[in-house]
Parts: sequence; structure tokens; C-alpha cells
Amino acid sequence: MSWLNGWRIGKSQTLDSRLLRLGRYSDAYKTADQLAAWERSMGHFANGTLAKSFLHFLQYLRDPVEQNIHWIQDRDGGLSFELLQGSRRISGWLGQPYCEAVTTIGLCPSLDEMFMRELLEVNDQLQFCQYGIEEEGRIILRWSDKAEDADPYRLFQALRELSVQADKIDDLVASRYPTFQTIHEPHIQEYPEAENRIRIQWLRKKTAELLKWYTEDRALHDLYPGGMAYAILSVFYKIEFLLCPQGKLREDIEQAHRAYFEESKLDTQTRVQRLLTSLESAVARKDDELQHEFYKVVTTFGVVQPISYSRIIRQVRSELNQFDVYNQGATSVYAPYITSFLIGYGLFNFALPGLIRDLYSLYYYLEEEEFLFDLGMPRFLGSGSIRRDRATLIHTVKDLQAFWSDRIHVSGLRPESLDLTDRVSLARTYLEMMEAAEMTEL
Repeated sequence: MSWLNGWRIGKSQTLDSRLLRLGRYSDAYKTADQLAAWERSMGHFANGTLAKSFLHFLQYLRDPVEQNIHWIQDRDGGLSFELLQGSRRISGWLGQPYCEAVTTIGLCPSLDEMFMRELLEVNDQLQFCQYGIEEEGRIILRWSDKAEDADPYRLFQALRELSVQADKIDDLVASRYPTFQTIHEPHIQEYPEAENRIRIQWLRKKTAELLKWYTEDRALHDLYPGGMAYAILSVFYKIEFLLCPQGKLREDIEQAHRAYFEESKLDTQTRVQRLLTSLESAVARKDDELQHEFYKVVTTFGVVQPISYSRIIRQVRSELNQFDVYNQGATSVYAPYITSFLIGYGLFNFALPGLIRDLYSLYYYLEEEEFLFDLGMPRFLGSGSIRRDRATLIHTVKDLQAFWSDRIHVSGLRPESLDLTDRVSLARTYLEMMEAAEMTEL
């Protein structure tokens, strides 16, 4: 986030939508030009003018901000292209008589039998592309299809599968197989070492505080493991969203999330213990190993799916009920984590409607402003006056609503109801504000 250093100021200010683009890239927010290009691609493919269909398809994929894809068209209409997905660069060709895309995962001069078996097993799971081995142990991932079969839907799914799979596997393989050599693509931008030290310090602080709390109040947490689960998962999701790790830490978080929700037959206390073990393991590595997890990338495909507004509100209402259950007596210490969990769960699992995503990101900003400020983000609250901070927060929410007004119609969003008196009050009134609003995507 070093590009935001110019925003650093000494007093609070409202935050616009651009400053809340934290977390991983999502391709859910297409521009009008991109959507029009998709319709043209579909129409040309139906009419058999494949070269024009392929051209408009690439225009649909190209994000004007990310600059994620480039191409050259030959005199016959064939397109040579390169697209970027995280740490990987994918090269391809769209034209007659076939279409294809390929990326190099890395080099493995001495082929490990277990590694080869894993690639074969993954090949069975992939729908469009396959791993292969070229000379000198070059590991590639390739997709190929006849041009007449490469309609826009199939093109999108095939390129998405290849890109997401390639971006995810390279760092994981490198961490498990010492002989595997990753290929550093020139588009990857390293964060300054000082910034990554801040990230690692924050990571260790958040996990250490949670583990210490668990140890000191073990009797309470054993009695109410559901409350502790809210706390642990909220920390996992916050690490994923604010740090965007690119390797083993990312995989550890995904596995912990899946294990908790898929092992529902186990009692909650056992699942909490497994979450804690995963958390300790995730941060047990040395600083220099963790530092390799954090770098800046360009992305074409998001990894999560859209969700309807009605389903979001059902989630909010469900957690509001849980908030009331926990917000009394000894279990009130868990209540703020319920809001943080809900927001983290939504950001982790779904491509949220734009305004919802901004409001969720804003809540994380409220919780972790000092950390974000240390990374160069602007100061938001913390003026020393609850009245002034509340006014800044209200104006920010209204500005976000105005920003998305051409895409989302909103009624009943009342930031005036937010209460900044303490952490519990803010956590509850934020959920109430979300629940009371009505939104319709235009």
C-alpha cells in the first residue's frame, strides 16, 4: 500500500471507496464497457465471426485499472495474449484452428515421485486444463480447445481455472519440495522490507493476544467454545483480508476455515482446539519465511462467487440474534467478535455487492486503523472527540452510498444510528444499520 503514502495526513478525514479497496481483487465489478464487450463477444460467436468474438472477449477481461491483459492481433484476426493472475503470467492464442493458454509453474530438475503423483491427482480434478512436464523439468499448466468450441462461457471458465490454479500452487509447491524452483515473473512487485516488517509484527501481535487470552481464560472458553470460535475465525479472516498472503499462510487459513465448517459432526470444543493448532502453526515460521508471503500482484480472475443481497441480510439477522445471546454476563466478551466474524466471513467467501463490500471494509478499518495508518493509509478516526469521529463516520457512509448510487439503489441506510461509545456498542449498531437498509442492484 505504499502508493497511498501521499494520503498520509495528521488529522482524520472521510474515506472514499477507492481507499477501501483492501483485500484480494474481485472481478465482480465490471464496467459498462466491459459488459458491453461481453454481449458483443456472445453475438459474434453466435454469428460465426470468431475473430471478433475473441477480441471482444479479451476486452471484457481487461480491467482498466489493473491493466491485467495485453494482446496483439495478426492480419488474419488471430490474437496472441498475456494475462496476469497473481504471481503467474499466462500466455495464449485465440484463433483458428485452435485456442490455447499455458503458464510455467516452475522447474523441478530432479522429479520427486510424490510430487508427480500429486500432479496426476490434481489433473483428475481439473475440468479444462492439465499439468505437463517439458524438457529440463519444466512444469507447465495448459489448456487447449478447438476454436469453434471456445464460446465466451467456455473461454472464461477455462482461463479462470488455469489462472487460479497456477497462482495458488506455485508457492505451495515451493514450500513443500526443496528441489522445486519457482519462476519470478517481472510483474511481481515486492513491498518495501519495512512495510513487511509492519505486517509481520501485526500478525504476531494479533495471534499472540488471542492465544494469551485463551490461556488466561481457559475455563470460560471451554464453557463457551462457540464464543471462542467466533474470536479465532474473525482473526483468521482479518489476517487473510488485510495481509493477502500469497503462499502457505493463505493455504493454512483456507484449510482451517474448511475444516471448521466441514467437520460439523465434531463437538465445538474439539474444532476450536484444531483452529488454535492451525493458528499456532501458521505463525510458527521465521520472519524471513513469512516475508515472502507478501508482495503486490495484478489479477484477472476473482476467486469467490457473488451473493444476493437477501442472503446477506439473512446472515446479518442470524448474527444479530447471536449477538443478543452472547451480549450478557460473562459471555459479553465474545460479542464484538461476532460482528467481526460476520464481516470476515462475507469478505472471505463472497464477491459482495460493491456498497456492502465497502461497508464491510470500513468496519475493518475502524478496528485496525493504527495498523493501516502504519502502512501509509490515511488517518480516519482517533481525533480524540467521539462527536467529531462520529460525524466523520456518518459522512463517510453517506459518501459511499452516493458513490454506488448509479449501481445500487439504497433506502433506510442510517449511519446516524451508529454508536461509538465503546467496542460493543459500535459492533451491534453496525449490524443494526446493515439490517435496516434495503438495497437493490440496478
